[in-house]
Amino acid sequence: MDKNVYIKIAYWYYNLGLTQDEIARRLSLTRQKVNRIINSLVDLDIVTITVHGFEQDEVELECEIEQAFGLDKCIIAADYGEKETAFYKVMNVAAQYLDSNIAQGMTVGVSWGRSLAETVKQMNYHKKNECTVVQMMGAQNIEQKTEKSDEIARGLANKLDCASYMLYAPVIVSYAETKKWMLKERSIQQTLKRMKQCDMAVLGIGELTEEATMCTRGFITKDEIRILREDGFVADLCMNPLRLDGSSDRCPLSDRLITADMEWLRDIRNTVAIACGEKKVDAILAALHSGCVNTLIIDSLTAHLVMEKEKTEKAV
Repeated sequence: MDKNVYIKIAYWYYNLGLTQDEIARRLSLTRQKVNRIINSLVDLDIVTITVHGFEQDEVELECEIEQAFGLDKCIIAADYGEKETAFYKVMNVAAQYLDSNIAQGMTVGVSWGRSLAETVKQMNYHKKNECTVVQMMGAQNIEQKTEKSDEIARGLANKLDCASYMLYAPVIVSYAETKKWMLKERSIQQTLKRMKQCDMAVLGIGELTEEATMCTRGFITKDEIRILREDGFVADLCMNPLRLDGSSDRCPLSDRLITADMEWLRDIRNTVAIACGEKKVDAILAALHSGCVNTLIIDSLTAHLVMEKEKTEKAV
């Protein structure tokens, strides 16, 4: 068949929007023949298909990260070169993801921090009164009220027009015995039960350094940070300390933390981790290696650095 006919078919199909049946009638061909011609147009260099809305490098990197860490989804927000711009862009993408993926009737757990506070702030309002929001970690006494886990839970419940369940306990206590007694309280037991029913958890990823919020706000001391670092801990997920390889065993804080533990997080169908910033590369790797994260939302620069370090670590 003459190449000009192929070009005409391409024009009719892609530019004019004619159906395959209409094209077949014009050329007195079978619909099957037209279908085969249309499927061959890319191979013949007559048609070039471009996916708009994505940078090719980002799509490839998303797929690479998904494969490397066994994620269901990685979403990379475009990086415009300024740290604050990147932060708000990531949180906007995270807000859009939650707007689209929180379905009526779901139970959604949240942790704490600036990332989650900004994400919830940028979400739209919905009528999803059959949803439930659960505070997944104990309360924090910090100046930034909107970044506290209970405030984030209330904020998300307000955006969804649904009920929320609070964890009325501090996130960390001074003595293991205190935790044992607190876990016997009925209200706390009810919230812990709700945690185990979560369909989705939305978490930030924390660094485990003296500059980290959990240390600067006095939840743990500099000496405790030093001890954790000496044992390889570099991050926290829902306040659970993690090593770079994702392990959390033999953690000296575990018997004092009142939060969803790592086993609970692994059982959640979709744990969404939101992270931004090159300082968090080790922390992000630890979270990804933990096996808890199903969906990662991240900025472009940090995503590249995470993948580069992962390749370096595996090459050693």
